[in-house]
Amino acid sequence: MNGRHLHNLCALLGDDLDVERARDEYLASLDADEGLTVLLIPRDEIVAAATARPPVPRCERCGARLSRKRHRCSRCGLRHT
Repeated sequence: MNGRHLHNLCALLGDDLDVERARDEYLASLDADEGLTVLLIPRDEIVAAATARPPVPRCERCGARLSRKRHRCSRCGLRHT
């Protein structure tokens, strides 16, 4: 269960690695029990997991996350090579 929360927190982290902002944003979507689980994840563990992951490809036009398999943005339709 902790792995899912850690993955979701890493996805919300920006380039500035503001863990508290990402945690607040993620906590808004959880119930009290799951929120407590997220609060118990140490900040260092979140930062380590986020820096170990490869960067997520994003669309140059609209900033949407891109699938590694697709060559076209599903939001704006821009073709990526």
